[in-house]
Amino acid sequence: MDRIAAMNAFVRVVEAGSFTKAADTLDLPNATVTRLIQGLEQDLKVRLLHRTTRSVTVTPEGATYYERVVRLLADLADIESTTTLTQGKPSGRVRVEAPAAIGTSVIVPALGEFYRNYPDVQVDLGIGNRRSDLVAEGVDCAIRAGEINEQLIVARRIGAFRFTTCAAPALLDAQGAPQTPADLDRWPTIGLISARTGRPLPFRYVEGESTSTSDLSLGHKLILSDTNSYVAAGLAGLGIIQAPSYAVHEAIQQGRLVALLKDWRAPTIPVNVLYAPNRYLSAKVRVFIDWAVELFASNPCLRSG
Repeated sequence: MDRIAAMNAFVRVVEAGSFTKAADTLDLPNATVTRLIQGLEQDLKVRLLHRTTRSVTVTPEGATYYERVVRLLADLADIESTTTLTQGKPSGRVRVEAPAAIGTSVIVPALGEFYRNYPDVQVDLGIGNRRSDLVAEGVDCAIRAGEINEQLIVARRIGAFRFTTCAAPALLDAQGAPQTPADLDRWPTIGLISARTGRPLPFRYVEGESTSTSDLSLGHKLILSDTNSYVAAGLAGLGIIQAPSYAVHEAIQQGRLVALLKDWRAPTIPVNVLYAPNRYLSAKVRVFIDWAVELFASNPCLRSG
């Protein structure tokens, strides 16, 4: 039996709470994971897991073993990672998740540079607004916007952005431009669904140097759940939008959208890269995170501070 593979399988089963989920994250058949755990228990002569048809729980002996094995695997990974980084050849598959707009507008266009620097790293990029369980689903790291509420997760801030209120020139030519946020109820507006609440995000404003925020709940003409389609609706002249600055910056520079209400700023939204604290950072994950930090720092719409 490959003891390291068995230890890794055991750790994944404990963290995922399921043999099936652990097998999926390891890209192994369920039967192989089961066989590895059984072999480990036979060698150790102790039961590590309680199994029922509905759940898998760790035994007291298994919990103690898990804590020591996690540290051991982390030390082994650190040795391999340091050696690999020294050789300058990180390799393997990195599972990353990112919001649709950030993935499409920021990460994907820049991946060519990443691959030139690290040709042996394969990025498995999940783009969407679903917030998955990083540990249970075997995701190496996730880039997420907004405040982080998850416990037992490491969050490293890599950037920030604001929302920009804007509209297509044709819409403004026909109806003029609002002068204050209170004017917005006289224009058609478009709502963006929050992935967290399932409701349209309010248009938010801070006037001048004030620290208080005003939220406007508007009767939107159209409501969308994806930032990319949201910006597309604004470009089509269907209504006024309040979109992430990085998603509309180019269109504003090109004159396809016009920024509105410049005297009222929106609150700052943080962007973090997340990963599990007891998941060792291999060389391939480290270089991706470091690259993402530099990528966000180089973008005027996303850099912190």
